[in-house]
Amino acid sequence: MSDKIMDRAAVSLRNSGERPVHLRRGLLLALILLAFARLCWHLDAHNLWWDESLSLQRAESGWLALLQGHLVMRDGISELLTIDQHPFFYFVLQGLLLRGAGIEEFVLRFPSVMAATLLVPVLWALGRRLVARGVLAAGSAEWAALLAALNPFFLWYGQEARPYALWAMLAVLSTYLLLRVTEEGAPSRPWLVGYLVTLLAFLTTHYYAALLLPVHALLCFGWLRRRAPQWAWVAAFGLLAVGGVVAGAGAWLILKQGGGENFRFVPLRIMLPDLLNAFSMGLSVDIDQVWWLDLVFGALALVGIGWGLRSRKSMAAGGWLLPTFLGVPILLLLAVSRVQPAYMNARHLSLLSGAFVLLVAAGLAAVAQRQRWAAAGLALLLVAGVGYSTANYFTRPEYGKDDYTGAGHYLAERLLPGDLLLLNPPFSWRIFDYYLPVDLVEQGAREGKGTAVYGVPFLHQGWEEIEAGLERLRGQYRRIWLVTSGTHPYLDPERRVKAWLEQNTVRLKKESFYSPTSFLDVELFLTQVPVFTRVPADMEHPADVVFGDQIRLVGYSVGQRLAAGSALPVTLYWQTEQPTDVHYKYILRLLQPAQDGEPQVLATTEREPYDGVIPTIYWKPGEIIMEYSELPPAPLADDGRYLLALQMYHAETLEKLPITQAPADAQIDADGVTLLLPYTPAH
Repeated sequence: MSDKIMDRAAVSLRNSGERPVHLRRGLLLALILLAFARLCWHLDAHNLWWDESLSLQRAESGWLALLQGHLVMRDGISELLTIDQHPFFYFVLQGLLLRGAGIEEFVLRFPSVMAATLLVPVLWALGRRLVARGVLAAGSAEWAALLAALNPFFLWYGQEARPYALWAMLAVLSTYLLLRVTEEGAPSRPWLVGYLVTLLAFLTTHYYAALLLPVHALLCFGWLRRRAPQWAWVAAFGLLAVGGVVAGAGAWLILKQGGGENFRFVPLRIMLPDLLNAFSMGLSVDIDQVWWLDLVFGALALVGIGWGLRSRKSMAAGGWLLPTFLGVPILLLLAVSRVQPAYMNARHLSLLSGAFVLLVAAGLAAVAQRQRWAAAGLALLLVAGVGYSTANYFTRPEYGKDDYTGAGHYLAERLLPGDLLLLNPPFSWRIFDYYLPVDLVEQGAREGKGTAVYGVPFLHQGWEEIEAGLERLRGQYRRIWLVTSGTHPYLDPERRVKAWLEQNTVRLKKESFYSPTSFLDVELFLTQVPVFTRVPADMEHPADVVFGDQIRLVGYSVGQRLAAGSALPVTLYWQTEQPTDVHYKYILRLLQPAQDGEPQVLATTEREPYDGVIPTIYWKPGEIIMEYSELPPAPLADDGRYLLALQMYHAETLEKLPITQAPADAQIDADGVTLLLPYTPAH
């Protein structure tokens, strides 16, 4: 770049006839605030997904482990040390923030929010610089800032606790700073230091950052070629060498752990539409429905490229920069993928997204120079498109995340002493621990309440050892909860743990929670068939009450809760007087008597015995069915006096069964259908 071109660029910035400085700055500030507000909106509405839990685990680890990328996977028995597939810079930012503000989703994702927000002023700055050089049409910077503030791709990764938004921002920022360095006859120290610091952050955010260094090498070479030819080659090859070292280190760390084995080669004919759709309309659309709008974005980007390459003068001023910014990383990644597939989806090339947005903006600005109304119409079309995608993102469940919160609430209301919690796979331990009541189970184990939690399949064990371990656990616990996430199924792709439990225990329940791309199941298994020929020795309170001359409550037991806010375990011992073909259900309530007036209902359980798995139609006279039931969490005072109210009814007609036989001291409500059982919390 000649000094004359630089002089003209400086004059162009001062005398381009643009809006007054305060108006431009006001517009930029408004767009920054718009981007920030949109990114913060419902930032914690979606649960974390598995990849984000790895970010959390790394960010909250010790500083040395964080820098080394050490992630320890555990199953409650043993541990497995793994190395994360990303360098450290993003997680350092997260770690600093988490240590001061906590580990909530909002905090964990906030570095991505800031990175996506900063893309607006960074693209503005790069756009203005290229406009000043005559590479882009006037107005490109403003259009770029608007499109960046509304871009659905930046929204998606700006609300995800992963490094992709930061990587995209640093790609643009490092290129802008290098551009400023190469505009001077001698490099300005502030710009040079800024570039080197940003380059370091860029390279330590994602190993694929090395794909952009050939573009930086070309920029340095072109600048130094006329000033210091001997240093031009040194600088260019130096940058390429740095890129090679970073890429080599990343490849070694990833491949030695078997990383990339689930990648398949993606040809250019598939990659380009995928990238075009992602950078234009984001990930919250169906590409088959919006392909035509993707083409509008792509056509405008081509217009922007054409404007920069319209003459030798514009090419010499840097018209080659943005096309090369887009093309070189794609070609390099394709070349690498011929040896080892390295592309799965657009996030792996998110460093290109800023350049693409700037080229689309340049295309709009070029159209505006010839026909403002046409540019305005195109802009409205683009804004409507990204608005549609944004609405999908916030409202359509298929673009959400797995409902770990729902699974956690479900478990917390049903966990009882004597329960075993199995988490499949153990690689998801951190996200399970974040949302599920794992701490409640661990607390119960410490307090001697017979609970435990393990990850399955067990690490470092073959399937014979795993099944032997499951058999040992089956003999130690009354019930087994199995939580299975399909997000990372590689340890148990055939779901052999579930199959073993189905063959060797009694499955009582299965609840599926929302998962947009896989599954999230919570299942309950009973370790022993709960049918006895004599009264079990651990029954605390005999009752001997008969409902409707058909169903007898032999007795009941009320256990201790796992914690103050946990479910109240109630064990019911049933018997049938004679065979029946009728399904009966019961209503169990926890009441707090009042000195005057109706007692207060604190909790209610209504179900068929064992939720219909062992219904009354299968009961045989003389056999006792022991049912582990529970009442939902309710506030209980240690010195309180409470009542359990029990009713039976016909499942089809809903007719309540009268109490037809009871001991003389039994408490029966005046309605004749409600049995009242005293309960005092154990100290």
